[in-house]
Amino acid sequence: MIISVPSYVIPGSYYENVKFIDSYKAVKSIELLFFFFDSETRELFRREKESIKAYTDRFSFTVHMPEHLQPEHIEIVELTRDLASLYILHLPTANTAQFMGELKRWRAKYGNVFLIENLIHLHNENHLKQDPSLPLCCDTGHLLLSGKDINGFLRKYETRIQEIHLHGVIDGQDHRVFGPEESWFIELIPFLQKFQGVVNLEVFSIKEVEAILNVLSSCNLI
Repeated sequence: MIISVPSYVIPGSYYENVKFIDSYKAVKSIELLFFFFDSETRELFRREKESIKAYTDRFSFTVHMPEHLQPEHIEIVELTRDLASLYILHLPTANTAQFMGELKRWRAKYGNVFLIENLIHLHNENHLKQDPSLPLCCDTGHLLLSGKDINGFLRKYETRIQEIHLHGVIDGQDHRVFGPEESWFIELIPFLQKFQGVVNLEVFSIKEVEAILNVLSSCNLI
């Protein structure tokens, strides 16, 4: 598996985080976060892009598209297509069928590089079933909050999963560190041992990243 972390693990810009993460040798990939996309974010990324590209021999890059996805967000793909290999999408909860048509056009132009992430309560699962060619991102925190069986989800969609967002849940909040003794993680280990895709440690501080790296190391996963 390819260990990835978000592009925000310390306070700072995209480039400042990439430069900082360079010293963590177990980390081989970075997920560029575009949870929202305004003029400030656009200009920041444009300003730093060439400095980030200098790290393409060190890291692969993926992109997390905005949570409230709009057709105009295809601009993010244009900005990053020479840098990123995969794009993580949250399907909108409203007008989903309409957006699936937009996604079909995106895939025709850019390739099958858009991964659909499972959300809490799996509201988008019908669309996942309708198009078995769609690759997926498995989010463990969302499955835990949904009360869903992670192994059941993995068995159902194993051949389509290209990225995993790995994080736990504490007191009803996801994006948290988990322990090696947690049952859901123990059940996940056999899958991780053979998984060749990206495993993004989806927490947003370097201390939390270090804690999960320690868990993976203690289980001989890295």
